[in-house]
Amino acid sequence: MKIAVALSGGVDSTTVAKRLLDQGHEVIGLTMQLCPDLSGIPATPQAMAKAQPGLLEHDCATCVAPCACLDGRAVAQSLGIQHELLDFRDQFETLVIKPFVDYFSQGVTPNPCAFCNQAIKFGILLDHALALGADAMATGHYVDLDTSTGPQVLKRARDRAKDQTYFLSLVPHQRFEHVMFPLSESTKQEVSAQALKTGLVAQQTGTSNEICFLRELSYVDFLRHRVPQAFISGDIVDSSGKKLGRHNGLPHFTIGQRRGIGIAARHPLYVVSLNTRENQVVVGPDEELFITSLTIQDVNWAGPRPVQEIDVAAMIRYRQEPRLAKLTFTGRSNACLVFDQPIRAVTPGQVAALYREDRLMGGGIIQSAGRVT
Repeated sequence: MKIAVALSGGVDSTTVAKRLLDQGHEVIGLTMQLCPDLSGIPATPQAMAKAQPGLLEHDCATCVAPCACLDGRAVAQSLGIQHELLDFRDQFETLVIKPFVDYFSQGVTPNPCAFCNQAIKFGILLDHALALGADAMATGHYVDLDTSTGPQVLKRARDRAKDQTYFLSLVPHQRFEHVMFPLSESTKQEVSAQALKTGLVAQQTGTSNEICFLRELSYVDFLRHRVPQAFISGDIVDSSGKKLGRHNGLPHFTIGQRRGIGIAARHPLYVVSLNTRENQVVVGPDEELFITSLTIQDVNWAGPRPVQEIDVAAMIRYRQEPRLAKLTFTGRSNACLVFDQPIRAVTPGQVAALYREDRLMGGGIIQSAGRVT
């Protein structure tokens, strides 16, 4: 087969390319250039030390950290495969960074990885791979595909600690028809050992920043640069509205946060909600973080949507074990989840991934939560 590999040059994508080559496939490496415009934000010493402007068709000097472009090309050259550098910066700005900034400006905490997988990796990148004549696109995600009941649906990977189905829950299942996940039955330890053995990856890099396109830069610094108007000081209050202190901008806070509140109290205080209308951070004791229901919007669902309430398991943050709930669709793209047991620190803007056993049925964006009464 002719297979396009989403090649970042890291351990996982390098191992995928090498395995496919060893199996006799024709492999094309595709590396995406996604670095946002960070001009005006000082680059870290680590970034400046590794940036090598002029070596490729772009200039890495303003990147907050080296992007994948150099590593992807180096791996492709070592493997002797065709390689393309794809400039998706404009699309990434429109489809990932702008929603990321807009969500924070609205007082909610987004998941840019889910946006990127939906619109970029399994959107325009997959379309480009197929336009090249590839039979399939392969990635280094730790997920599995299940075709036993018809259309391809994702399943959780063997390595549950690395399973990434959560981040793919917004991708329509039809997009997986021409996708391969060669690491589905591997553990991260096995993949790292194979990569080191090949000599293509000198050493495993550290775990990347949760917001990968920022690398060493904090999301707060990035947001302060993009939307300084969002950093307006306001009151910190308790659930009754009593003023307890002042904050220096809502983007500094997220639901469940304990550190950085700056208020001395007899018992630990946590961020319970963000009141964008009044520009307030609402704090309270841990018990105020528990909810019994939530609503989700922009729901992606594999197959016909159920017309009645059904049992699912919902994961509201990465690496959390899915929790049993009743799912009811309340509109074409909206649904309600009612949990069997209260769950803690539900964050609007984050993804709720929906499972039936190990099968990923879809997901949606958390809109609001119902408190324990």
